[in-house]
Amino acid sequence: MAGFSSSGHISEPQLVTVLKNIATMRLEGIMRVEAGKFKKELYFKNGLLVGGRSNILKETFGRVLFENGLVSQPDYEDSLKEVLEKKKKHGTVLQERGLLPINITDALKLQLRMRFVYTFSMSDGAFHFRETVIPDNVVSQYSMSLFNLIMEGVKLHLPKSILSEFARNNADKVYVKGSEQYDPTLLNLTQAELNFLLKLTSDKSFGQILSSVQMKPDEASGLVYLFLGMGFIADKKQGAVQEKKGEEKIQISEEHRKQIEEFKDKLDELKEKNYYECFNVNQQANSAMIKKSYFVLAKQYHPDHFFDYPPEVKEVASDIFTLITTAYETLTNDDERKKYDEYLKTGKKQIENNEADKIVKAELQFQKGQILIKTNNIKEAYENFKWAVELNPTEGEYFSYLGWSIFRLDPNSEEAKAKALEYIQRGLQLNKEHDTGYYFLGRILKVKGEEQKALEAFKTAYAKNQQNIDALREIRAYELSQKGPKGVFKKIFK
Repeated sequence: MAGFSSSGHISEPQLVTVLKNIATMRLEGIMRVEAGKFKKELYFKNGLLVGGRSNILKETFGRVLFENGLVSQPDYEDSLKEVLEKKKKHGTVLQERGLLPINITDALKLQLRMRFVYTFSMSDGAFHFRETVIPDNVVSQYSMSLFNLIMEGVKLHLPKSILSEFARNNADKVYVKGSEQYDPTLLNLTQAELNFLLKLTSDKSFGQILSSVQMKPDEASGLVYLFLGMGFIADKKQGAVQEKKGEEKIQISEEHRKQIEEFKDKLDELKEKNYYECFNVNQQANSAMIKKSYFVLAKQYHPDHFFDYPPEVKEVASDIFTLITTAYETLTNDDERKKYDEYLKTGKKQIENNEADKIVKAELQFQKGQILIKTNNIKEAYENFKWAVELNPTEGEYFSYLGWSIFRLDPNSEEAKAKALEYIQRGLQLNKEHDTGYYFLGRILKVKGEEQKALEAFKTAYAKNQQNIDALREIRAYELSQKGPKGVFKKIFK
């Protein structure tokens, strides 16, 4: 029987459930998380977090210290230059310069903690945990209990977009006591949170309860997300259906469930192999040998063979089929095979390091651009933002600042405004939580005379970050402009 395995999306309380199971069942395994090009792995042993790695900028060592106020921006930027120039680790550079305010072990523990809790901020992310033996080389010298980390992730890092959608989808739901009892030794809830937990099982809908408690909607939604995931509460309607139908409610048979888990394990296995290893051949294998091996696998995993199966089975089979077809098409095309063989010669680690270098270099250019734009050196700022986008085209913040610099270079040009808006909107698609991007959007719309759209952008910026004083000033300026004849301001907050 395959070990414990589970998949889901960050927007679902299932993430908390899986993490709770890892902790309580003392599991060992890997959780992979992906959101577009952003990827990470978290490693667990005996139910504890023991390591992790990712390609996400804000989870790099120096950036974690900077974001947590342990390293100043000038020191971060200067040390980053040395990291790039001398190919040193950021921790080593900071230590040598006497800039590390805590010991290296505590700093690495902080990085691992943030790597875990930032997982909850990946609004479009999907996860898959698989129970497996963890290689020694990825296990750190320290380990962390999960429950406090889960609380931190839910309370501080779930995006507003997830919480708002969660509130809308669950407003009419009535909750009952779940299968798990609250244990204060695992989760340290405040008295107000405990009272809210009790209210949730009072036979009223979540929406009704929300309107009667002194708690912010996002905070309440986060707690419901947590309580559902922990099993403290359950959907009353779902519970009633389960009682009535018993085992009939289970739409996927035990046989199909096992097949899904086996397919997921196979997919994980193939992802860790190179294309030759997927077909169990060496690099000298001819096309006929590759073709023969491919057809064996294709016959086994082609989605058409699972036409009458549950969609969950067909989906994983399709993922496997796509992977092996990509491998087959690469190895049976002479030009593509040459490129792939060259890739294998360079070594995966070197390629990963090149990608990491690009991310770090992009951040350095972005930081320079921010300083330059504050000193009104717009032309050079534009060049730095442009370079940052080219090096790391997955960072929404870079696009927003590039768009803003384009507008600042020629604020009277309609063409510049249109291009600036295009970049900023693309940046907001990549990072929906970037309040400064919405502020930039509002400023340009205001210049274009689109006051209502500009106001909405300023309001969104302020809603995303109530420390955005510039957005608040714009909102208040609009209030003043709308002052009525009797001195009463029109209300824009409903």
